[in-house]
Parts: sequence; structure tokens; C-alpha cells
Amino acid sequence: MNIVSTKYLVHLILCAALFFVSAVNQLYAQERVVALVGGTIIDGTGRPPLAGYTILIRGERIAAVGRKVKIPKGAAVLDVTGKTVIPGLIDMHGHMYVRATGPQRSQFEAYPPLYLAGGVTTVRSPGDYEPGGMVALRERIEKGKATGPRIFTAGPYFDHDPSQVGWIKGVNSPDEALETFNQWKDRIDYVKFYTRITEAEFIAVLKAAHKAGIHATGHLVSITATRAIELGIDGLEHGIFAMSELTPNLEKGQYRNCVLADLDLNTPLVENLITGIVKKRIAIDPTIVVYQSLHPDFEPVTSDWLKYFSPEAQAYQTKLRSSPAKRNAVADECLKRAIQTQLRFVKKVYDRGGIIIAGTDPVIVTLTPGSGLHRELKNFVAAGLTPVEAIKAATLVAATVLRREKDLGSIERGKLADLVVVGGNPATRIEDVGNTEMVFKGGVQYDPAALRKSAEGQIK
Repeated sequence: MNIVSTKYLVHLILCAALFFVSAVNQLYAQERVVALVGGTIIDGTGRPPLAGYTILIRGERIAAVGRKVKIPKGAAVLDVTGKTVIPGLIDMHGHMYVRATGPQRSQFEAYPPLYLAGGVTTVRSPGDYEPGGMVALRERIEKGKATGPRIFTAGPYFDHDPSQVGWIKGVNSPDEALETFNQWKDRIDYVKFYTRITEAEFIAVLKAAHKAGIHATGHLVSITATRAIELGIDGLEHGIFAMSELTPNLEKGQYRNCVLADLDLNTPLVENLITGIVKKRIAIDPTIVVYQSLHPDFEPVTSDWLKYFSPEAQAYQTKLRSSPAKRNAVADECLKRAIQTQLRFVKKVYDRGGIIIAGTDPVIVTLTPGSGLHRELKNFVAAGLTPVEAIKAATLVAATVLRREKDLGSIERGKLADLVVVGGNPATRIEDVGNTEMVFKGGVQYDPAALRKSAEGQIK
């Protein structure tokens, strides 16, 4: 190559480099810069609240956090004095289906904006009614074609045939289970085992999932929690309510919840179970609120829950409630006491250093997405966690379980700007976490009132 051509090549490289820098600078200039000024932050790490802070958002990420942050010229400045900013909440049991009328239906229109309106910027759905539909929804949200939280989906439930739930398609062998997993492994973020899975099917799918870098959780009965932990499961759903070793050999007519209500958490059986949970770093998602919703005294998580239902669904629910099914007073009382045992179990696991995450399982009509997680955090405080600890469980702890802690879960420089501005101070009154006034997901700002309005009449 001669000198002239070499100089020309260098010129082209320099021009290309300058063009690239110019393009980057133009793109950078077009990024929205927002400053949340003067608020108190609960940063998700478990630290005490920090008053008088500024959070600078540049594009989709947090650019700076502190009491003295230089706000660039042209930034949108939002005064949040007297308010609290928390990380975007993560619902770790966030289904998107419910039976509002007779048939079960996915609620892809109403549930996503309701989650977001409640400050839930990320959802893990452990099993879907329509797995393909959930994957498509995740992609639409990622592309900005739909509004909703960031989605992690487990796709189809893994259960033995016939499943306890009629619409779940079970499998009949380890080979069939593996075939199903291989069909879904490139589209799912998690695996969910269900109540009748056999140990052979469980082992086959769990090994394949771990080989593919996919974690697994389970709502188990056929396999005890103790055995699932030995085999390598990563998480357990529903706490004591799905640990079959705690209620062995039930007699005819004996209510399982009555056994759980009187469960002694200091027995060697429970102590050894908790030891395994802590040692193996098993994520416990107790979903306390879904069991509360089964009791006749339950107050819906939001008083206006019915307005999100279509006219047909409203009529169905109104008729259903006008002639409620006959209740069993003994069973209801046992359920109430079993929930108290669940609260004590959560605190015992937490105090031993175990992983507690927050999920809602909103397959009951009165568990409005978003608002349900606010109630679950109240449950965590009732169990004995501080409000700041409860918020951490629904933010940084959850993000770590999802293996997304580098981007999600706390208010720190460089992380995605998933933020919720709430009225009041959740550190002293956990209920204030539900006073959502602004929600940011990846730096994009949403109005909770507008999101809720868009969901009215959409649950069908």
C-alpha cells in the first residue's frame, strides 16, 4: 500500500470515528434528563431512609444520587419534597390470569397497567395460562408496543398428567417432560413445578434447566420441600402451605389448615427444613395475601376493585357475592390461624438469614395487581420485618433472585431508572407504599391514575 492510499485510509477512519462520536453525542443530547429533587429515598439496600436527596435520570438509567447533584441545563426538574422515592417493586408471583366470569382467561389488557400503576415495574410469572401469549406480551412491552412491567415468565407449568388443575397440560414421563422443556427453554426465564410432578420428571427437567442456566421454583405437594431442596431446587412458593412433609398422614375429615394452625415451628422437622432453606439459599415466596383472600373476612386490596371488570364480569361477580357458598366455621378459623403460623415461619426463616421475597398470586378477583403487593408488604411487617426490610425483600432481594441485581432492585448510579414516588413515608407507615404518584420504568415516566383509568372495564 503506497503513502497516498495509507493517508486516505487514515482519513476515512478518522472521519468515521468523528461521525460516530457526533452521532453518539446527538443521541445523548436527545435523551431525556430528569431530576427528582428534595425527596426522601429508601434505596432498597436496607439502609435507613435518606432525606433531601436528588436522583438524576439520564435516558433509561440513574446518572447520579445524592444531596449535592449537579443538575444539567435543560433537565426536567420534579420537586418531590415531602415524598418518598423507592425502587420499582418486583412481584415474584405475578400471574396475569383470573376467572372473572365462568372461564379462566388471561388478562393481558388490564393486568400490565395495573401492576405498573402500583409501582410494580417487574413481574415474575411462575406459570402461565397462555404461555405463548405471555411471551408475546413480554416482547410487545420490550418493544414499546404495550405498556406494562418488565416480565420474567416460566411459561408452561411442569406437572404430571392429570394435573390438579384441569387446564394444565401434564406429562407422563421424564422424556415427555424434557421434550416440553426443550420446546420452551429458549423462551422462558424460569421453570415452575406443580403439585403432582413425579421425582423422575422433576429431576430430568431440573438438571436440564440448570444446564441451560435457568432457575426453578415450585408449588409442590408430591415432592416434599425437604426433598426438593436436596435435589437442587432454587425456590419454593407458598411457604408452609405447599410443604407436604408438615402435614403427613392426614386422617379422613381432618383439615390440612388445622394441622398447620397448630404447627410447632421448633420441632426438629421444621428446624431441619429451615436449615436446608438457609444453607442452600432457597428463595421463599410465601404469598400470604392469596391465602388471606380465601377467608370470608378478607378486605379486597383496593375498595374499587370491581371497576376494572367488564360489565359482564361485574354482573357475574355481583351475582356470585349475593348468594355466597356455605362456609365451614371450623375450616375458616383454622385458615386464619394457619396464616399466623405462616407469618411466624417467615420471620423465623428471615431471622436465620434466609431469603424471603414478595409475591401475590393474583388469581383471586379481589387481589388487584399492584395493590396486592402493597398488602403483602404489610403482611411482612406484621410478621416482624421492618418496613425498610420489607421493601428490600420486594426490590433488591427479588432482583438478586432474578440475577438482575446489576440493573434492578435499588436506587444506585448506573442502574435502570425503575423508581416509584409515593406520598408519605413507608419507612414509618408501610401502607404509604401504595400512595403511588409517579412511576418510572427504565427512565420512562408513567401516571398511575392514567394507567388505572386505562384498565377500567378490561378484566373479562
